[in-house]
Amino acid sequence: TDAFGNWTHNITLSSVDNEILPGKISLFQNYPNPFNPSTKIDFTIPQPGAVKIFVYDVLGKEVDSRTFYLTAGSYTIDWFSKGNAGVYIYTIEHRNIRISKKMIQLDGGKNGGLGNIYFQTGKYQSGSFLKIISGDYKIIASKFSYESDTADVMIAGNLTLNFSIETVHNKAFVIDLHNDVLEKVVYGYDLGSYHTFNHSDIPRFREGGVDAQMMSLWVNPSQYPSTAYQQTLAMIDSFHSQLNQNASTIAQAKNSKEIDSLNTIGKFAAILIVEGGHSIENDIEKLKALYTKGVRYMTITWNNSTSWATAAADPQSATKGLSDFGRQVIKSMDSLGIIIDVSHVGKKTIEDILTVTANPIIASHSGARTLRNHYRNLTDEQIISIANTGGVIGIIFYPPFLTSASSATIDTVIKHIDYIKNLVGIDFIALGSDFDGIERTVIGLEDVSKFPNLTLALLKRGYTNSEIRKILGENFMRVFRSVCK
Repeated sequence: TDAFGNWTHNITLSSVDNEILPGKISLFQNYPNPFNPSTKIDFTIPQPGAVKIFVYDVLGKEVDSRTFYLTAGSYTIDWFSKGNAGVYIYTIEHRNIRISKKMIQLDGGKNGGLGNIYFQTGKYQSGSFLKIISGDYKIIASKFSYESDTADVMIAGNLTLNFSIETVHNKAFVIDLHNDVLEKVVYGYDLGSYHTFNHSDIPRFREGGVDAQMMSLWVNPSQYPSTAYQQTLAMIDSFHSQLNQNASTIAQAKNSKEIDSLNTIGKFAAILIVEGGHSIENDIEKLKALYTKGVRYMTITWNNSTSWATAAADPQSATKGLSDFGRQVIKSMDSLGIIIDVSHVGKKTIEDILTVTANPIIASHSGARTLRNHYRNLTDEQIISIANTGGVIGIIFYPPFLTSASSATIDTVIKHIDYIKNLVGIDFIALGSDFDGIERTVIGLEDVSKFPNLTLALLKRGYTNSEIRKILGENFMRVFRSVCK
């Protein structure tokens, strides 16, 4: 107790795990190790099915084994000393994958072996106070990178107090503004299976704590110079095929209420977007048709200019902007409720858009040009203009847009976040990974399962829980609710 009567009590944690379903089979080192007389063995499985657990002595003789039929998740099984003291090997087998670890048994036992198996809840739970004086208390459970929980209690005698706390990342609403995995889906890629290639699938989205994803419909203008709209519709068909195959885990959302409803029942929300105005083929009716199918933002150009809007990669980007038809497109997007995205878009076109639209605009996947002088990044003036509309900038994860160095780290990404925060404030920053649209990734952000690494790094950088929630999703959802009514 200090001079003011304040005291703290360190609570021993009884369980640790991630609430999100695991993305792969894992077997962890037993704890404690060495042990006497018992220990715990933790493992995870990404899919339901039979799990066989074997324990062998150092000569390879089986000491005990059990088979369980389990749902996907994280588990702990007890082991009690059996056989002589010494080294033992424990193995799990699931879907033809076997993983082994070793443990050291200090004392022997006769009647031990594999015990009860427990499903881990994915939360921290406190231990209990050993001795306490009766009275009114405020009990706070906290841990770095976790959201604290507080309870006001009246204590009379000994009392066990159980808290469950979640990571800041897991408790936040997480939405990424740009992902190109539908380019793969149109060629038969299965979103429902866990993959070790590409950047995205539903198991890895769940592992990364992603609640909703803006999914890009991008048509290669060189490959489909005159049939971009038809190819966009084909991509939408393949998207719906994936929804039907994975109906228990993913569904399309067209407004914020649908996103909220899906998240409430534990489903991943997918929102369609179009990357490149060439997909509407100079036809407002095709824009309206895409809106009806659920498209909720359109990137005005890709790297190719259209007859009505100039791309950032175009040599005329500084002087040539919207045509009269282009202005009609912007007005139509405003009236329909389609967010205007200016990533890839030329300087003069952005300036023209700002004179036409009455809505917040976004740059879905860009960086700060002051930090990395690349035509795809935004100047200070453009960042300020987007912020003045109430819009957001989704920070891209593509190394060449973040740095001139040969590789980028999470710290490189945070430098762009820092820069925009210092320039216009925290309310105008979002996530815009561009996963599955990039061939190189940031170290530590190799796929969609790695989003928690960014949250942890932001916390270590000194960002508050509130600021991180804004970056992860709240800022963009403000724009989404405003425009996509």
